[in-house]
Amino acid sequence: MMLTLLISGPKQPGNDIDVYLEPLIDDLKSLWVGIRGVYDAHNGEYFTLRAALMWTINDFPAYGNLSDCVVKGYKACPICGDDTPSHRLKNGHKICYIGHRKWLPINHPYRRQCAAFNGKPEYGIPPEPLTGEEVLHMVENGDRVCWKKKSIFFDLEYWKYLPVRHALDVMHIEKNVCDSIIGTLLEIPGKNKDGIAARLDLLNMGVKTDLQLEYGERRTRLPPGPWNLSKAEKREVCNSFYGMKVPEGYSSNIKNLVSLQDSRLLGLKSHDCHTLMQQLLPVAIRSVLEKPARYAITRLCFFFNAICAKIVEVSKLDKLEEDVVVTLCLLEKYFPPSYQRKNCKPLSSLLLKNPKALEAS
Repeated sequence: MMLTLLISGPKQPGNDIDVYLEPLIDDLKSLWVGIRGVYDAHNGEYFTLRAALMWTINDFPAYGNLSDCVVKGYKACPICGDDTPSHRLKNGHKICYIGHRKWLPINHPYRRQCAAFNGKPEYGIPPEPLTGEEVLHMVENGDRVCWKKKSIFFDLEYWKYLPVRHALDVMHIEKNVCDSIIGTLLEIPGKNKDGIAARLDLLNMGVKTDLQLEYGERRTRLPPGPWNLSKAEKREVCNSFYGMKVPEGYSSNIKNLVSLQDSRLLGLKSHDCHTLMQQLLPVAIRSVLEKPARYAITRLCFFFNAICAKIVEVSKLDKLEEDVVVTLCLLEKYFPPSYQRKNCKPLSSLLLKNPKALEAS
């Protein structure tokens, strides 16, 4: 059974959501002990009803509200915690999340590459996700570096023993990632992760020298990156989306979302992004994007397609995690650091949480 909690009001309660959850927690405590005298109309007898909450499903900001884990700033990764590999972009005025190479095998060649990543080799090992008992011990002993307070869900006596307590909603993450990819490829204002600030951050970090700004006598030039498309290529991508025909009920009419005049996609909803990421985007970029960036984006689309399948084989989850770690490293290698701000933080948590949630179920 899926339980949905609706909270009325003009604003979300944020970290104060515990006030609204108290009646729910009281009911869950009663269901855990058992409610006697529930009538079974099918068998014509009374029984004791018991139930337990398996996990919550939410987007990444709501994950911070429900688990009371920090999801912003330098310590925003719920897996890495205090060792989150974060870096503040001086010109982008944001924090980017890099360092995915630590999840690669110890002898992987990406670990020794410096200039393509953060300018340093990677010798670290991946951290182990904290168990519920470890989290509870930390918050009760005042270790609040990565935790805002004790989550109200720990009032449930079984909560600390659950292997997965919070799962991330793929659709929300999928939309954020899709918006960033489409916005960067088509250079949509407000969604483009490339620009002068992003190139200046490359200079400050001392990486990707071939993509740093080139200063001339009259103007400053941005060298084309693997993700940059010409005007003709942008029109070709938009024409591909404009001419796509899908079965009835498969998605909304993609044609209505394409602006051929501006070479943009407008008004994308969550399900539109879901369809684009899983099926249509790899087809549209196949003949226009450079191979490194195309390969990284296509691998990412395959990952979303795999975890959203109706049937997921548990035996393939380990291989899926290994593949998506390489995908994150490819995104870090071929895309600007500004792209690692909004996408890779929840995406890293998604790859480490949701496959385990699938396995636990």
